Amino acid sequence: MNLLNQENAAATIRFVYENESGVTDFEGKASGITARYEDDKPVVYAGLGKNKEDLFVFADAATEAVRRVKRLKKTSVEICLPQSVQRYAEIAVEAAVMADYAFDGYLSEKPVKIEDLYLRDRENELDWDKLHEAKTVAEAVNYARNLSNENAAVVTPEYLAQEARNIAATCENMSLEILDDGEIREKNLNLLWAVGKGSATPPRLAIVSYRGDKESNGACALVGKGLTFDSGGLNLKSAGSIETMKHDMSGAASVLGVLKAASVLKPKVNFIAAIPAAQSAIGKDAFFVGDVYRSYSGKTVEVLNTDAEGRLILADTFEYLIANYKPTEIIDLATLTGAIVIALGDTIAGMFSNNDELAQKIFEAGERTGERLWRMPIRQEHRDAIKSEIADVLNTSTIKRSASSITAAAFLEKFAADTPWCHIDIAGTSWNDGAAKGVRPKYATGFGVRLLWDYIVPRP
Repeated sequence: MNLLNQENAAATIRFVYENESGVTDFEGKASGITARYEDDKPVVYAGLGKNKEDLFVFADAATEAVRRVKRLKKTSVEICLPQSVQRYAEIAVEAAVMADYAFDGYLSEKPVKIEDLYLRDRENELDWDKLHEAKTVAEAVNYARNLSNENAAVVTPEYLAQEARNIAATCENMSLEILDDGEIREKNLNLLWAVGKGSATPPRLAIVSYRGDKESNGACALVGKGLTFDSGGLNLKSAGSIETMKHDMSGAASVLGVLKAASVLKPKVNFIAAIPAAQSAIGKDAFFVGDVYRSYSGKTVEVLNTDAEGRLILADTFEYLIANYKPTEIIDLATLTGAIVIALGDTIAGMFSNNDELAQKIFEAGERTGERLWRMPIRQEHRDAIKSEIADVLNTSTIKRSASSITAAAFLEKFAADTPWCHIDIAGTSWNDGAAKGVRPKYATGFGVRLLWDYIVPRP
């Protein structure tokens, strides 16, 4: 999509506030959309409601308006900003790029694509470098969506590792380490190996170090859960749960999206992107319920449920990073528990942390980007609920009435040890089974790319 500062588009988008539209039979309520023809050119009016300060109502309205332009089969659009504010322009660009997304690789007839996006800047006040950054990050969101939507037969652990290789090869600020199945076993990442060894496509651990700030040695680690398909293992998932398990690597997809944006924009920051990737399958080598497995650092884990496997591959990765990369902090993004959907629905992700300052900063990044979070507690009773009588820790809880999102986080907390850590459970926000609505498309959403980018590359 080309960003242009002129007025030569095939369609126009205008935004109106409630009861101020001036358009017959259109009140301008939030999320309302109507189209009119003016001078033989379609004009899409998008309602913003009564709150003139809500940027995320604007983001949803802009997204829906671009979708309407696409349905009108127009390939260029001019967006008339409701306010001459840089942030509105950036959100408009993000919305347009993400609204133009379609997972169309298997469609014989491709949908219309927006080729040119025009923004009015008559007073020459917009920062076009920032607009191009917004475009690049939004394209990274679409890249993450593609990874999550793609067939599990295509996106294997090796495929994710190859994506990390490909991105790292394009940027001189990046260095790469990939552990194959033999090295995973040799280095005693036994939890990662246990989860992945039952599959015909063995596990991988890909770690890309990005160093854009040569004056600093510190680096935040971003860890994305990469279960390329989750059968549940011997605790086999039932119908109704298993059908969408190709997207259980959405955390990994979003971390790779951040990495892809960094390879283009080259921000002056340091971070580490880690992708533990495995396919949880039933096979002759599948790991067993009731057995004890030893982590990278030597902690023992009693496995009471093979469907609680994501936390196992994250645990080994945390310990490997702490021992070999010494990150200043760890942030993991994971489709970890169905219970978080019950607690927070599909628009807010659950956040858990052992560090108040880190949690607050990430929460604020979510408020700025609209990828919103809510911090959940971890109390001593949750830590006690994962104590085992025959090992150091259980991989599931003994609490009869569950609290499974919290006890899963308590498990991860144990492996983060003293490193500042934040876990973001995106099981609800990473996938949308319903119709597209606002910035959320149907199926993979790419949740977390903009959130993490905002955190590691703070606004001036």
